[in-house]
Amino acid sequence: MVNIEPTGEACGAIVTGIDISENLTDELMYQLTTALYDHRCIIIKNQDISKDAYYKFAKHWGNLILHVLDYLRMPDYPEMMAIGNTEEKDKDDAIRNGAAVWHTDGSYIEDPTTVTMLYAKKIPKTGGETLIADMVQAYEGLDPSLKSKVDALTAKHYYGRAQFDKDEHEPVPIRTEKQANTNDICEKPLVFKHPVSGHKSLYAVAHSPFQINGFTEKETQVLLAELKSHATQSRFVYSHLYEVDDILIFDTLSTMHRAKEQMNVAKNPGADNARLLWRLSTKGIPFIYRK
Repeated sequence: MVNIEPTGEACGAIVTGIDISENLTDELMYQLTTALYDHRCIIIKNQDISKDAYYKFAKHWGNLILHVLDYLRMPDYPEMMAIGNTEEKDKDDAIRNGAAVWHTDGSYIEDPTTVTMLYAKKIPKTGGETLIADMVQAYEGLDPSLKSKVDALTAKHYYGRAQFDKDEHEPVPIRTEKQANTNDICEKPLVFKHPVSGHKSLYAVAHSPFQINGFTEKETQVLLAELKSHATQSRFVYSHLYEVDDILIFDTLSTMHRAKEQMNVAKNPGADNARLLWRLSTKGIPFIYRK
């Protein structure tokens, strides 16, 4: 029997009592999606499943996305990415720590990412957390005058074009002409109204926005820095410490996230600091809402 309990922190809910490798009923998908939109992220515990089962589960949440960085894709599951420090590609510092920066998945895509999930296959003895910033609470917590100001603003986005803080690792760069041409510059609102829940949130104020329409470059940097600093206060952030077989799912239209800390390379897959997450992302609303 499904059990959903809030984490007791800034956002998030823990889900137990289900096996996602079994057929998912409409009722269960409504429970899971409602929990996601109410809590911004959910953590489904104890899921010892295959790649096929994980892939099938993810497809309930929307249309699977191919990431612009094609060298991160798994050969047999191109929409799936191995995130961590255990593979040959992870010897590259920029690849290994590309997520150690506040960002919103797919904010640089015209048809934006709506859900991302991370399935924990290996976790380090200490650390390895993912931080989730609740952008609904962040929006609601704005000073009324600033809230009124940002409500009508839009920004231009492109992968990795934003300014980054000194303590952040700049994201994995675009490395080929094919990657550069995959997505054009697009425009998004700074305040997003959710297509399912209808709630309003700050949207993607870090990583990809580089120009607020009607603002100078300096004005853009000042406002984005102010919004990012506000949204990533501890009162809005949930820190998820993984257990093996956790599936962390977050609503990307209502959150930002990052790896809490940069990682060193694992000497071998069984090392104490080994970390491996399988990532899948979707666009569009979950199929349960399209019936």
